[in-house]
Formats: sequence, C-alpha cells, structure tokens
Amino acid sequence: MPDEEVTPPTVAQVEATDRAMPPYIRAVIVTLAGSGLRIGELLGLKVSDVDFKAGAIRVERQRLQSGTIGPPKTAKSRRTVPVGEVVTDALLTHLAARPSKEWLFTMEEGEPLNYRRWKTEWNCARRTLQAAENEAAEREGRKPVELPHMVTHDLRHFYASALIAGGAIVKQVQLVLGHASAVITLRIYAHLWPDEEDRTRTVMDAVLGGLRTGCGQVGDATRVIAGQTA
Repeated sequence: MPDEEVTPPTVAQVEATDRAMPPYIRAVIVTLAGSGLRIGELLGLKVSDVDFKAGAIRVERQRLQSGTIGPPKTAKSRRTVPVGEVVTDALLTHLAARPSKEWLFTMEEGEPLNYRRWKTEWNCARRTLQAAENEAAEREGRKPVELPHMVTHDLRHFYASALIAGGAIVKQVQLVLGHASAVITLRIYAHLWPDEEDRTRTVMDAVLGGLRTGCGQVGDATRVIAGQTA
C-alpha cells in the first residue's frame, strides 16, 4: 500500500480545469489526462514525437525545472504511449492554431512552454474555478464549496485510475506510466484494483448470469430464511 492513498480527480474536475485554461495551452490538460505523462515529459515533447496516424506519443526526453532538456526519469520512462483520438484530435487542433516545427507546446511569445509558465497558468485556472464557485454560491444564497486541492500530477493519477477501472493489468499500467518496476505501480495504485474476492464474484456472476433467480435481487426476507441478517 502507498504511504497515502491517492484520490484521482473526477472526469468533471478534469473537464472544468480544461475549460479554465487559456486556449494556447488548453490541449495540455487532455494530453496529460489521456496519456499519463509526467509534466516534464510533456514539456519536452517535440511535434515529431507524436505519431498521429498510429495514435502514439514517444517519450524521449524531459524538460527539467531549470528549463534545460534531459533524459527521461528512468530507463523505463523512455517509452511509447498509445493515445486515443481525443488526444490526437486535441493536438491537431492545437497545432492548427499554433503551428510549430519543433516543440509541441510553446508560450505565447513562441518560446517552449516551461515549468514556471505552466505552474502560473495552472494556479490561475484553479483560482478561476474557485472564484466561479464562490460567485455561484453567492447568487444561490448558499455557502461556497471549497474545491479539492489538485496538482498537475493528479492528471497522471486520473489516467492510471481510468486504465485500472477499464481492466488493465499491473504490467500494462507500469509500462505506459514508465515506472521502473511494477512494485512502484502497486505501491501507488494497489487500492484501486479490485481484490481477488471481488474479481472472483464478478467473473462467476458473469459466467452464471443466465441461472440468476427471479429479478436477481435477494430480499431481506430471503436472508432471514437463510439465517442471515440484512
């Protein structure tokens, strides 16, 4: 188990963050959420790293917080990540609006997007969302809800949790996330996988579903007959 269980953001939270971003980097959100890349890996992407036909992103480098380019975090971090049309379409739209021959994401001035600018825009978007909630609460005469704390790395957790919910095995999640070992993957995300007892119940219910009695729900009276409390 991890030292502290991660709680991935919801789809609604990811979508809201996407809408709050300025147009020139809005595609960053869907790319991170749809690929699980670390922010440094994304900032180090070149246009040539995206295979739009195959639907894949190749991670060959990362942009460090100093702004310099370095190798990926570990040997396993150098990888090819399959991505869907939602990501590739977002990137094609991004490049149509902001053509670039080298770096995939650039600042408004044309320079490569860096950590400092990204962090500034991220924090601004989060403040914008909270301000919108505060204004809505005032209009509706209620107490505003404090939005959950959310950092960029949570989009990586979102991606991993979506894969796990979709039935991905540990090894596949490890490979696409670029973890050095499956142990790391399990330490962070073990609580998101169903345990073996749950998996056994689900599998056998699927196999024997045709033998289900009645509407498939056991009432309280039936449990009492069986000697069990509801």
